[in-house]
Amino acid sequence: MRNPAAAARGCIFAQLVVVSLLLLAATETVADNKPSVIEARIDTFMSELMEVLDVVPGYSVAVTSPDAILLVRGYGFADPANGEPMDADTQVYVASLTKSMTGLAVASLANKGLLDLDVAIEEYLPTLNGTPAGASSLRRLLSHSHGLEGSALSWRTAYSGDYTPAILMDIVTNMRKEEGDATFNYSNTGYVIAGIVLEQRFGKSWKDIVEDEVLSPAGMDSTTAWVSALADDYAKPHSWLGVKNTFPLAKRDNTMHAAGGHFSTANDLARWLMLQLSDGRIDGRQVFAPGLVNSTRAANAELDMTFYTYRRKRYGLGWYEAEYDGRRMYQHFGSYSGYRAHASFVPELEIGVAVMINDASRPGFHLPDLVANYIYDLAAGVEQPEAKARTEIARIVESIRPMAGKTPPERPRRAPADEARYAGSYRNKDFGEIEFSMSDGELKAAFGNLSSRITYREDGTVRMELTPYRGTLGRFVEDEDGVVNGFQYRGAYYVREPEADPQRTSD
Repeated sequence: MRNPAAAARGCIFAQLVVVSLLLLAATETVADNKPSVIEARIDTFMSELMEVLDVVPGYSVAVTSPDAILLVRGYGFADPANGEPMDADTQVYVASLTKSMTGLAVASLANKGLLDLDVAIEEYLPTLNGTPAGASSLRRLLSHSHGLEGSALSWRTAYSGDYTPAILMDIVTNMRKEEGDATFNYSNTGYVIAGIVLEQRFGKSWKDIVEDEVLSPAGMDSTTAWVSALADDYAKPHSWLGVKNTFPLAKRDNTMHAAGGHFSTANDLARWLMLQLSDGRIDGRQVFAPGLVNSTRAANAELDMTFYTYRRKRYGLGWYEAEYDGRRMYQHFGSYSGYRAHASFVPELEIGVAVMINDASRPGFHLPDLVANYIYDLAAGVEQPEAKARTEIARIVESIRPMAGKTPPERPRRAPADEARYAGSYRNKDFGEIEFSMSDGELKAAFGNLSSRITYREDGTVRMELTPYRGTLGRFVEDEDGVVNGFQYRGAYYVREPEADPQRTSD
């Protein structure tokens, strides 16, 4: 049952929001305190934001109290190319916001006695006996306090999709501890390992487990971990580089992982936040065991860092405890090429906000946070919250003015005449295989699901965009005889397969 004091705050919350909404609308009176007034104020703000700072194609927004959805709305376009609007049912990739769902799924299984959050995971994965990973626990994995170095695991599961269960287990078995204190270090590693534990323990995909334990009970019917199950009108990814650029979705079913693996909608995230605010109640019934949802926010790791306007202090099982404007806020965000998501709630105000966009470039990156802050300022009765937001919008506008309306020039390839000599397969035991091949007269790279053109820089490095609009550098390595025998990329060395080297001959 809800705390009486909290219930009282909930009763006055709508009044507080409406009063703040009227601060810049002097002609309105208390008699006009209707949900439509709230919606109109937010609609006006969003229209102004998109007109003044026209960098993001579409926004999907949800605002909720513990008992009701206050607003769900789409603004702009899911796909401007065909005029597809963004609405409350548009599916948008939420990236690391998945962690909060995975965290609740694991907590639910532990609550049923099917898992123990605090035993070493080698109990569930005996092949890890005696390894650093095997000594960790689910609680430490899900609170980023495991201290394991897992960049190869993250790369294969989030980007390339080049793996089998056996490959992943081999990577985890051979993981090393990072240097220094392991109290908190945010990454995908712990959640991907937790997903492996779930699959080995229960004999089914982590995706199905989260569906059964979390999404189905929550009634989040449009939230999916399967790219192949997306509706045709899902939000298409974009990146603003002077103008809005669209590009093909880089995600596939095999790169939807337990640390970042769902598309969701404003309607579904509204339900998700209502559950957080009500400790597992929705539609008039208790759908999760009392105390279970709240337990995922209990502090498992201490930290002190700042993200945008938020001071982050603790981490639970998929939720940060942070502070905004002197109030405690729980939050988790997500970003990936072409997407950015914000989900948070402030218990004192009894309000939750979710904002998703189909762009993750520099000028748009923090716009979901800006929109959420505006809504929280409305709820808190901040005087003229539009003025506060406009100051930040004006700063962004000024910072991107030199780029606005201009498209980046084509990068010169600077290809050597003999670039075909680099063609071949280059393999790293942990990260996988990069295939360089000649196509249409130029060298191109393929790395699992990902592919890219190659351009050459004056310093001898080559540039690839394996994820759209995110260039990374590598370097072909030659021996003292000028034979190309490897490729250095992102701190890892890839050995050229001998049979793929046209300069080598067999006996």
